[in-house]
Formats: sequence, structure tokens, C-alpha cells
Amino acid sequence: MQFKTTLRPLLFVCAVILFFSSCQKDDPTEPKDHIDIETKDATWTKLSIPGQLRGTSAIYGNIDDTLVVATMYKIYMTTDKGVSWQMVNDAGFGIPSFNMYQGELMALSNFQDHSTSPTLFSLDQGKNWSRKGKYGYEVYDKIQVNRKETKISENESYKIVPQPKEIIDKEYGRPLMQPDKLVRVTDKGEQLLDFPFRRQLNYIYHDKKNRLYIGAEGTRFEWSVKGNERTYPTSTDTAIIYISKLPFNGQ
Repeated sequence: MQFKTTLRPLLFVCAVILFFSSCQKDDPTEPKDHIDIETKDATWTKLSIPGQLRGTSAIYGNIDDTLVVATMYKIYMTTDKGVSWQMVNDAGFGIPSFNMYQGELMALSNFQDHSTSPTLFSLDQGKNWSRKGKYGYEVYDKIQVNRKETKISENESYKIVPQPKEIIDKEYGRPLMQPDKLVRVTDKGEQLLDFPFRRQLNYIYHDKKNRLYIGAEGTRFEWSVKGNERTYPTSTDTAIIYISKLPFNGQ
């Protein structure tokens, strides 16, 4: 009899807990896990490095082995296909491009369309960096890297093309910034690629398998309203790298 008297309050308490637990689970205001639909794209792989306000400014290597990425002032490396990132250098100045010359990886410093002037040097594929290179000015003065176009053969290249600011903000009367596009260039002319992401694109590169790598900013081309102030486009603190799943040669 004592056992039955003790069991009834216990069952009542369990029922109450289950009831409130069920209510909480079905609460429509409960935040849901955010699913990034860009990671589900069939043509492009998307990698992200959070906490980087200026986006991806330079790329070198390949996703299968070691990928080195600059997020303006910092250099990151991944050896597990972007699952984790290691910051290997905090340069303190902008890095617009990388270039490899006879086993020496260089971080360049000129933010023109063609980057020049190496300032950081690595002899181990980007893991460690030094301000002293192993060559002289006769080598380094000749180095140029096109940040916005990558040539995969004599007759084929791919480039980032800014779009004309043809949309006018009716309230302020000024043109609105538009997402960049990708273009294939051959001896037959230019062809717009089906690149599905609306982003500001900073850098284009290809690896030895002719897969394209696109460095982008976490820009959203939509209005952000705070009080009486409107901001367009909206920026996020993420550096993004898009990688084509298939090679682009001859497509």
C-alpha cells in the first residue's frame, strides 16, 4: 500500500514535465536551426570563415590538400577541406594575392587589378611566413598576379565582372551597387556564366585540376534598416570561398 501511495505523485510529476516539454517543443517562437541553402548547390562548394569583416581577398592551393586564404589582413589555412581553419599569420596589412615561384609562396601587397610587390614569404606551402624572401628584386619586380581574371589555357580564361549600377534608389536618387558576375573569355568572345550567388567578388583562381575558386564577401544586396537609417548593401562578418565541383576546361 505504501508503494502505491508513493508512485501516484511520482507519475503526476512526470506527466507535468512531459506536458511542458511538449509545449516548449511545439512553440512556434522557438528559433529553428538555420540552413544555408548555398551549401546545397549542385555545382559549387561553399566554404566560410566567420568573423572576417572584409571577406576573402586571396586564395592559393587546392581543396584536396592544403588551401591557403587571406581575409584581407590575416592568412588562414585548411587541410581538412574547410572543416576547420588555422590562422597562420596576422600580417597587419592587406593581402590582395598569392603567387608561387620555385617553391616559395609569396603574399603580394598591391590592390590594383594586377597585384605586385611581395611582402611575405613561405617555404612550406603557407604554414610559416617570413618578411625575408630567398630571391632578389630581379625576381620579385617581375611578379604580377591578376586578381580578377584567371587563365586556364591559351584560349580560355575566367574573370569577375562588375555589373553596371543601373538600378536607382528612388528615395535618395543614387545608383545601387549590384552583385558581381563571372564571365568565360575565349577567342569567340565573352560568355556569362550561371553563377547563382549574389555577392561582391574579390578574387578568382584555379587549381591544377582547373577548378575555379572565387573569393567573396558576405554581402547581402538588400536593405538594412536601423532607426531612420537605411544601409545597402548589407554586410556580414564572413569570408566566403566558392569552389567549382567540376573542372571548367573546355566547358
